[in-house]
Amino acid sequence: MKTFRNLTVVLLAICTLFLFTACEPSGVQTYDIRSGSGISSARVFYPGNIDQLNNVGATTLSSGMGGSKEGMYWLAEPLAEAGMVVIAVSASNNQTVGGYERAHRGGLDLLQSENANSRSPIYGKLGQRGIIGYSKGGGAVINVASALGNQVGTCVALAPWSPSPTRNHSAATMILTGTTDAIAPAYMGSGAYRGLPAGVPKLYASMRGEGHFYWNMRSRLGSETDFIRAWLQYYLEDNDGAYNVFSQGPGSGMTDYQFDPGDGSGGNGGSGCD
Repeated sequence: MKTFRNLTVVLLAICTLFLFTACEPSGVQTYDIRSGSGISSARVFYPGNIDQLNNVGATTLSSGMGGSKEGMYWLAEPLAEAGMVVIAVSASNNQTVGGYERAHRGGLDLLQSENANSRSPIYGKLGQRGIIGYSKGGGAVINVASALGNQVGTCVALAPWSPSPTRNHSAATMILTGTTDAIAPAYMGSGAYRGLPAGVPKLYASMRGEGHFYWNMRSRLGSETDFIRAWLQYYLEDNDGAYNVFSQGPGSGMTDYQFDPGDGSGGNGGSGCD
């Protein structure tokens, strides 16, 4: 009888563990897409347990001038591990902001077509969508978000080069720069932050002592990854638990932090860094 009770306890523990982990991401899967509008190649990253998920947040992701999608895999992988879908794209024209604008529009189109493709592993799984870009890709995502308005839910610009936000911009926007960036100086990002219209949730921070290539092919992840992941979880997937990650002040290594939730409360700001 004692053995039976012990076995029952073990089985209950296993069942409880299963219930808590069944909807947690289990590894990352990928597949390649040869080309799309403005895109020379693309790779889709998605959580291994996507068959158990619904309304999954999805985002495009690109590098910058002269770069390719491989330079941004460092960010695609943790986002997919967190349960989101990422399409990393290489722009057909990777020399200009305009070329990256076309690539991100093409990436959004590919996400839509894959979501409607019954042979795709992400078929029928996607919810809101966002865009992420670095350097000229960063300037591009701010411009595309302004052009598309409420068609995109989030915009994350890393060291954006020459961004031009407009009044049509409505995507929750995070802008991250480096204090020693001489190619896309921090003032380009902070100026874009100030140029976003009232009512748009927005965050700005600069990585202390980091230059332009901080965002390319990173091998060590830091607070920037935590902030980006939480930003998408909150604004694309309505995950309230992610809000405190980015809303309470700067992450490790960040300075010139500013956050405005766009609700009239004024948000959190300050120049301190951890």
